[in-house]
Amino acid sequence: MISDQTFFAWLDGELDAAESQAVANEVALDADLQRKAEAHRAMQGRLRGAFDPVAQAPLPDRLVPRQAEVVDLASHRPAARPMPRPMQWAAMAATLAIGVMGGSLIQSGATGPIASKSGQLVAAGELEQALYTRLASDPADSGARIGLTFRDAAGDLCRSFTDQGAGGLACFQSGDWRIRGLFQSGEGQQSEFRMAAGPDPRLAELIDSTIAGEPLDAVGERKALDGLR
Repeated sequence: MISDQTFFAWLDGELDAAESQAVANEVALDADLQRKAEAHRAMQGRLRGAFDPVAQAPLPDRLVPRQAEVVDLASHRPAARPMPRPMQWAAMAATLAIGVMGGSLIQSGATGPIASKSGQLVAAGELEQALYTRLASDPADSGARIGLTFRDAAGDLCRSFTDQGAGGLACFQSGDWRIRGLFQSGEGQQSEFRMAAGPDPRLAELIDSTIAGEPLDAVGERKALDGLR
């Protein structure tokens, strides 16, 4: 007796020559197998008639494989943006400026105008006192002269100053006047804050990149300073 698996494998041409001949001989002697074979072949014919035109039709353009386009990723990357000048840059600039100045403002002990506190440069001594109390309009025959007073984007109070041939910017944070930048004074100025910022264009540029809004007037200065105490 031929199993269904062998019978249909014979119909589909999946048997080798010897097996196929053996099945064909047995089908020839069995009327039921002959009718079953004819029915299966008729069904296959109907299926081919229905699907062969679809299978032989050309593919639509949207399905035709196309050669992959080689894309230059570098050309699609966004252009490099200029690096911002965060507060860390100001601290680095301060360190470099200190080296140039030979430590004229950094002094040992508590009386120096600038000190190091937990790795952060902060105003000390007479400079700290001036930042707390002196207005930009106050005459300064000696000691630090205050330039602009303003707030940065975080709302911290910042003040520019000149002292001992150097210009700097300090902002009040966590109870200290932290130095954002410190530069040896030079000639020339290219900023709208030319007179108030001091003689160094680097300090003026730092102010331009830090200030949020307008500088405070004398009344605003006094009110802001009183709020620190």
